[in-house]
Amino acid sequence: MRIDVVPVYGKMISSHISNSTVIVVDVLRSTTCITMAVKNGAERVIPAVDPGEAASIAGRLGIRDCVLAGERGGIKLPDFNLGNSPAEYSAENVQGKTVVVSTSNGTAAIHGSAAAKDVLIGAMINRTAVAQRALSLGDDILIVCAGTDGAISADDLVAAGAIADAVCRHATFPVEATDIVKVCCMLYTDWQEGRADLSATFHYARLVRLGFTEDVRFCFTPDVTDVVPVYENGIIR
Repeated sequence: MRIDVVPVYGKMISSHISNSTVIVVDVLRSTTCITMAVKNGAERVIPAVDPGEAASIAGRLGIRDCVLAGERGGIKLPDFNLGNSPAEYSAENVQGKTVVVSTSNGTAAIHGSAAAKDVLIGAMINRTAVAQRALSLGDDILIVCAGTDGAISADDLVAAGAIADAVCRHATFPVEATDIVKVCCMLYTDWQEGRADLSATFHYARLVRLGFTEDVRFCFTPDVTDVVPVYENGIIR
């Protein structure tokens, strides 16, 4: 088995991922929120690339059965029910509902990974569970980092390293790791041991400035849940 990391999402050639398990990571905060939505009983999550598409889907589904969620630049979209804070995706808000969500980076990365054999939603909060699920599928693993506005985001690299570390620790067979995987694992270890400070990195610092310090803390809490959302045919369950 081979494990690799795409450090920032861009257009991927379908044939390159069609036989792989893709783990999509947007740790601050899209994939964390999606994982919390599924954990707290959302019937399904529908990721939309842009807010207009999200609003159109929600309009077709009807307000009683649907929660419209999302952000741009870290801020909740106007007239949307929820933003992109994990605490908003509580059972009170999402249980039994369809959550239609559009975020700046994460939902596009999920859509762009659709050609993979399997697509899993990964974050720090489910890092061991998503690693074990990916191993159980038996195919090569590709961790796709959403990044921020087309640029590499250090927070996603740390989360990718955390997941890759869990893959290597739990594998019962040889796993070939690419150089970028090894770099992400080194960054994760440095962060875990206090040698890497993410507070000055762009996306992390922006969220703190916007008042989302508690979100950031939660999003970097490992193994909160063993829930592993799966994206298939346009729907996450």
